[in-house]
Amino acid sequence: MKKRLPLGLVAEGNSTSSAILRLPTVGAELGPVKSVAVRVARRLSNFLKAGYAIATYEELQVARLILLRAPDIAVPRLIEELCGAELMFKDMSFVLCESWLSSDVLLPLAERGATVATAVSVPSSGEKWFVIEGQLSAVRQVRRFMERNNARAFEIRPGTKPLYFAAALLATALPLPLFFDAQQALRASGITGNQLYGLLDELAKDMFRSFVNGARITWGGPLTECSEETANSYLSLVQGSHPQIAETVAKQLAWARGKLPKQRYTAEFSEQH
Repeated sequence: MKKRLPLGLVAEGNSTSSAILRLPTVGAELGPVKSVAVRVARRLSNFLKAGYAIATYEELQVARLILLRAPDIAVPRLIEELCGAELMFKDMSFVLCESWLSSDVLLPLAERGATVATAVSVPSSGEKWFVIEGQLSAVRQVRRFMERNNARAFEIRPGTKPLYFAAALLATALPLPLFFDAQQALRASGITGNQLYGLLDELAKDMFRSFVNGARITWGGPLTECSEETANSYLSLVQGSHPQIAETVAKQLAWARGKLPKQRYTAEFSEQH
């Protein structure tokens, strides 16, 4: 069986929170480690309990897959330094890890014969998940590395990282103001502490379960479980007691009305506010 080439690493900045560098096989697979100085590379190698510090980029030649992990502001300089090194780039793959930069930033390396990709971690409660994007050879290599670590790798088409960014924003960040208002509404109703967060958690889980089961076709939650008269009555009462929450609900209902089909919908309230 052909011996696997060691994994290479070029890292700057704080790597202690890196999801990819904490994968189980890193200890066995990591070889050359390059940083701003040999002492920094040695410190990182000691922290990871893996690999060995190197002084020059040329010493990365023994690796086929090289992980790049650095603050975005440092990436262009790293790419320039790598391009200036006396490396045989053919058959080398460079993967920019845990950065929202796209593989386009690695184009100078690709022009020298390397293959390039990016990998960004996905928030998950169980297994390690990553989204990878870039050229086929580099994507395949980093995917095999992740699969050896029982991590899930989701491949997206080259050039579509902005779409994944939008999806992550829509799914993880933009709903937060709505959950904040839901929290305020529950607190105003007398639910507090662990009960409040437990109830919110179950409501959110129910929404997602319904979504993945196809209920997005007939969305509406409580709107589908009561009459339009009752719904409008309640929303009007909220308008009187908590106008800020009512305003948020009205705006979101009006927006949703144009986006999703529905089984029942309280059009009166959204049109009046």
